[in-house]
Amino acid sequence: MKRLIAIFFFLPVLMFAQVYVIEVHGTIDMGLGHFFERAIPEMNKKGGDAIILDIDTFGGRVDAATMMKTALLKSKIMTVAFVNTKAISAGSLITFACDTIIMHSGGTMGATTVVDQQMNKASEKAQSYMREEMASTAEAKGRNGKIAMAMVDESLDIDTLVLASGDTMFIDDVEGARPGKLLTLRTSTAIK
Repeated sequence: MKRLIAIFFFLPVLMFAQVYVIEVHGTIDMGLGHFFERAIPEMNKKGGDAIILDIDTFGGRVDAATMMKTALLKSKIMTVAFVNTKAISAGSLITFACDTIIMHSGGTMGATTVVDQQMNKASEKAQSYMREEMASTAEAKGRNGKIAMAMVDESLDIDTLVLASGDTMFIDDVEGARPGKLLTLRTSTAIK
């Protein structure tokens, strides 16, 4: 049923436009990174109206996600991230690299701290890189870099956020955003 809803949501786009759909399901690995490096430029060369990423991942390799992010940022075709239903860890980096983010009801995005293969938190060097990678990617698409950084680093103390509308939102107004806790947004919170 959920697939039917997603198909009907995109049906007008699919009927009247040249749209590419790429599934980003499961673990993000080097195979997917290399695929993006080849496929996105090829799609741009062929032309089209949109590239839609159907994202449902707990994350994976940072190097692979960075390759995917770079390909998306270079795309001349509009990119859309459809978070169906999770863009966790490296998946949130890829999501931020898209022009538009759409989240499935009940979706989540965030929890982007770099971990090793035993799921232990990686070094500060790795965290520093990922904080800035997330912030610069979010800002490249006109989004708030502080939100992206809070997904990586629980020690960040963000008191207020300035929204794209110019409004100021106090951190207490963003559910799940507390000093000492990693930021993971659900659909209803991300819409704010």
